[in-house]
Amino acid sequence: MGSRHGSTLKLANLFSNASKREPSPLLAVSLTKRITELGRHGQVDRAHHLFVQMPQRTQVSWNAMLSILIDSGRLASALELFDEMPKKNSTSYTSMITGLSRAGFVSRAWQLFDTIPLSVQNVFSWTSMITCYAYNSEPLQALIFFARCYAEFFELKILPNSHTFSVLLKSCVSIQSLHAAMQVQTLSVKVLEEDSESSTFVQNSLIDVHAKLGNLVDAEKVFDRMKFKDLGSWNTIMDAYTHHLLVNKALSVFNSMTSKDTLSWNIIMAGLSNNHRAEEALKLFICLLRSEDDSMPNASTYTIILTATTTMTMLEFGKQVHASTVKIGLYNSNVFVCNSLLSMYSNCGIVELTERVFKEMHHKDIVSWNSVIQGLGQNGCSKRALEIAEQALSANKFNHNTFTAILTSCSHGGLVDEGLKYFNSMSEIYGIEQGLDQYVCMVDMLGRAGKVEIALEMLCKMPFRANSVAWETLLSACVIHGNVNVGRIAAKELEILKPGNARSYYALASVYQKAGKAEESKRVLDLIWNKELRKNSGFSWVVEA
Repeated sequence: MGSRHGSTLKLANLFSNASKREPSPLLAVSLTKRITELGRHGQVDRAHHLFVQMPQRTQVSWNAMLSILIDSGRLASALELFDEMPKKNSTSYTSMITGLSRAGFVSRAWQLFDTIPLSVQNVFSWTSMITCYAYNSEPLQALIFFARCYAEFFELKILPNSHTFSVLLKSCVSIQSLHAAMQVQTLSVKVLEEDSESSTFVQNSLIDVHAKLGNLVDAEKVFDRMKFKDLGSWNTIMDAYTHHLLVNKALSVFNSMTSKDTLSWNIIMAGLSNNHRAEEALKLFICLLRSEDDSMPNASTYTIILTATTTMTMLEFGKQVHASTVKIGLYNSNVFVCNSLLSMYSNCGIVELTERVFKEMHHKDIVSWNSVIQGLGQNGCSKRALEIAEQALSANKFNHNTFTAILTSCSHGGLVDEGLKYFNSMSEIYGIEQGLDQYVCMVDMLGRAGKVEIALEMLCKMPFRANSVAWETLLSACVIHGNVNVGRIAAKELEILKPGNARSYYALASVYQKAGKAEESKRVLDLIWNKELRKNSGFSWVVEA
């Protein structure tokens, strides 16, 4: 408290002295550093107040304040400040395009880019506009924009850099075009020096492109031919192996690395967790905590480990991870970590802690709302789940998955009337068309309530064809309620979609057994062991009563 008060007094003295003489350039530098420091610590209002009081503002001062407003999400204020700037350089334009990009205002970003004088255009402003397209779900437009501008910028001696090529290669992945990626690679070889650090950065991106477009062999070739490999190279090839489910190869790379960073650990732990080897991921996490290198767990690490903990339903371990997030300051402040905690506690059936985590979150995204609704509904708290659902709908924090969570809660709670109301309100009130997931939820809800015929009618009237999950859901309801007629229909549809599926046979046999038709049940069970049936999946096996 004392040091902060002292800093305020020093600044006050500086302002006082400045008013008695010509503003000093050193004063502007000092105040700009202070503004930047305040912005870095989230004290945006104090930074802006200090900026307004500055007796003399440099271009660096204006750009610093602009960057602070953009980074804090105050786009309207940033635009006002941008308009007030007496002079703008490339940094000013690039920062503003970045801010518009983050907010999703692509057209406005392009309009601003188009006004940039050629004298201040550079590779950074160019790349920021390409990035704006790429990260706002317009990867093809990013590539088209680059191609259109290349000749003009080449004449201005403005050449793409490693970051430009990296964004372009990621755009190639998004549009699933290996041909476009190879063209970008060819150009990068011409523009960048082969042995330079920039070339290595692009080659790392190329490994990632090949791997994600299904061409692991060429990804390995790029890696093997690299004259210089940095840590990013090793991380990228390891990630390529996990992407192709070659976890043992990824582990081999990980163990051979002489140096590792947090990303290295995250890649291998996520790869193990995603390939049903969660226990190994947890052991590696413990090794990370005990490691003597500079690698430290970050938010992504805890998200990965909490997911693995959820898979293993290891509640006590999860609680220890939770305590660790509190200790290092990630709890409450990081929405991804908190969402993982919500999933972990709800999957372990701990409703009280699920609600507590949700209540204590400083920021909640749509995933947070969906997770708590789904978690409460699946754990027998359907009424409470719907109360929170109403809050989410009122706060405009909803999407398709929100209604899946709501309908699941209604299904588990036997709230048929409420479920029908929410299902109908999707398109009528909230502007979201019902999808297959929501229809399956309705079939499950109606089936649990014994309304099997109505569930069948809903399946038949869907605007798209039902999948195997929908028919399996209906068949399960027929097993519970012994509905032979609907059970036969569901079983026949399943035989078309999944020929020779033994689970369907057993389910139909159970339907007959439940309905007191022991002979028919036996005939279905006999068919399971019939060798001719196994050889010929087109055999009609639905027994007539």
